[in-house]
Amino acid sequence: MTPRIWRVTSADIVASQNSRRRNSPVNTYEFCADWVRRQSPNACVLDYGCGEGQTISLLRDRGVAAVGCDVFYSTSSLTGVPITVRPHVSEMQGDRIPFEDASFDVVISDMVLEHVPNLQIVMSEVARVLKPGGVSLHVFPDRSVWLEGHANIPFLHWFGKGTKARVYYAMAMSKLGFGLPLRGMSRRERYGNKCIWLDDWTHYRSLPEIHACISRLFKIEHIEDQWFDARFGQRPLPRAIKRWMVRKLAGNAVVLRKHQLAAPTAL
Repeated sequence: MTPRIWRVTSADIVASQNSRRRNSPVNTYEFCADWVRRQSPNACVLDYGCGEGQTISLLRDRGVAAVGCDVFYSTSSLTGVPITVRPHVSEMQGDRIPFEDASFDVVISDMVLEHVPNLQIVMSEVARVLKPGGVSLHVFPDRSVWLEGHANIPFLHWFGKGTKARVYYAMAMSKLGFGLPLRGMSRRERYGNKCIWLDDWTHYRSLPEIHACISRLFKIEHIEDQWFDARFGQRPLPRAIKRWMVRKLAGNAVVLRKHQLAAPTAL
């Protein structure tokens, strides 16, 4: 019997990103939109990797001048973006953000950085389009997070890419109640597909590796405790505990501020 070929459709990419955001302990669309509003309600905002524009819609409904950009694929182009948001979304070609230098007061990304192959290029582009004194917010998982949120399988992203063991592990965890709806497929097909998707579209990095890359351009501040408070309300827990819990259960929330260039010294 000829084995069935596992295929990944580009529609799965958008569906998986949306699932990742919705299944976080707090709705990350709302978290990002609320953070922007608290920072500067009059800011010009870019949502990098905006997907179907949910955060853009939230921000514009609240009077914020927000636009977005993303790489759209053959079957998930701008047609997936609501008509009311579509005029505010630009399609990216390659790695370059399609806006001029120093265009934005704020840049946000929501569950995007784990999908980019070259983090240094992305961070350089974010720095380029930020105005002097600009700030950015990024919500993303690193390699140490416990749940692989695209598949809803704990620790699946800790397996090496291309390994067969992770497919059987995902199938076993699915029988225990973890994972995704089978949608009429066998477990082997469903998680074979998903593991191929993870190989092609995710790049989980360690937090020290991410810090080393980002710190060349930005000052880093972790605000996972604010994410915790948004989900659970104010609880009498140390800030360090709140941050640790969010990093392990959902991911990181970091605010980045561009390093200021030193003023030239007088001769």
